Amino acid sequence: MRRVVANQAVLCTAFGLGEGALAAVVMLLPALLYHGLVLNVAAGDIPFGLYGIYSAVVGVLYGAFSAVSANQFLDRAQPPHTTLVQSVLSWTGAFAIALFGAFFIGVADDLSRVSLIAAFVLGVPALLLARTIAYAAVTTRIKAGRLQFQKVAVVGTRSDTVRFLVNGNLWKTGYRLAGTLYLEDTVDAQGAFQLSAVVDFAQHWVSHGAEFIVFVGEIGDIDGLERLTNELKRFAINVVSVPATDNVSFKFLDVVPLGPNNALRSLRKPMSDGAVLMKRLFDIAGAGFGLTLLSPLFAVVALLIKLDSPGPVFFRQERRGFNGRTFHIWKFRSMTVTESGRKMTQAKVGDKRITKIGAFIRRTSIDELPQLINVLSGEMSLVGPRPHALVHDDELGEQVASYAHRQRIKPGISGWAQVNGYRGETTTFEQIEGRTRHDLYYIDNWSIFLDCWIIVLTVFSSKTRRNAV
Repeated sequence: MRRVVANQAVLCTAFGLGEGALAAVVMLLPALLYHGLVLNVAAGDIPFGLYGIYSAVVGVLYGAFSAVSANQFLDRAQPPHTTLVQSVLSWTGAFAIALFGAFFIGVADDLSRVSLIAAFVLGVPALLLARTIAYAAVTTRIKAGRLQFQKVAVVGTRSDTVRFLVNGNLWKTGYRLAGTLYLEDTVDAQGAFQLSAVVDFAQHWVSHGAEFIVFVGEIGDIDGLERLTNELKRFAINVVSVPATDNVSFKFLDVVPLGPNNALRSLRKPMSDGAVLMKRLFDIAGAGFGLTLLSPLFAVVALLIKLDSPGPVFFRQERRGFNGRTFHIWKFRSMTVTESGRKMTQAKVGDKRITKIGAFIRRTSIDELPQLINVLSGEMSLVGPRPHALVHDDELGEQVASYAHRQRIKPGISGWAQVNGYRGETTTFEQIEGRTRHDLYYIDNWSIFLDCWIIVLTVFSSKTRRNAV
């Protein structure tokens, strides 16, 4: 396995140059094609200089934005869920700034509006695709340990340092061990470790390109950490503390102020108040529009259900939703039974209880449409983890420890798990674990753009209906 050692600044510059060059080409090419093929302008009469300079300005601006985004990406060592947003905003910003500059110096009227619009529209998918491919390729190399771009120097007792290095898997997250300092080797005659040894160690590795000094040990020793940190404030370097433990599943997310103190946060609300409001407005608008548009379909389906089998058109079943609160979900009746949710049997392929019209509306997900009422009432969202009957919720929670974490956000009519094929029966652990993993990914990576994308996939993707019963 060939390992590449690089510098984060160099990588960010490479991203900026590559994406900037592509942006310049995307801006220049439509102009040349439009003038040459559509307007039939002779090659000598095409204003290459004007469009070349304008495209170069756009490329430089987009490249600068790209380098900033790449720095954020490399800090996480994984593709950010905001790749789409960052790419579109960067492209729009570069385009707008360059156009304003052209207007300011009086050459905007010399630029073809058709070619500019074509370049902007073409640039959105082209640049997003390029960034997605590049980030995915780099992520693969990082996780395989084939790309390391951050040097770290570790300080701690020998046993704590070894445990940290063995359990930390730094090499799979883009970090490379520069050196270690064992505190046992620095003690004086009184048995206390010498701060001067830590300073000398830090100074040596700062001069050799280390980005982090990592202290491994008891993070509750605030006074000791303060003394160490104060001694290193003379250097431009990141200083972090890591608990001496074999537990690698529990994570500290960040440090937040709590009164006069700083507190380590290990769990945060999945959505800010602003995000909650945005999602709620999106839900109200979508559910209101959907109920109005689909009202004729509701009438037809209701009539078919009544003609197909005796019983009510709708049925309500108890489900567990946001923060573990129970609610009653609305559905078109698709079976000969209407079970409460506290005691029921999950539908299976070929289930005799499913009516003729029920098989169709389940396969096409029409039976779920009345849940737009739940969305309007605030019990559900258009997009979110699918809620299950209480009896199934309890059973699945016993099989997958993280299953209940899905309740940290409102349940949805459709979700990330459903559009990725995790729908229907959950008879195997792989199905349960896959559904849970996708739902938790959605919660951790929510954005309004992701909601829109899931709605599009719900309507058009065949995966959404793959396991419908």
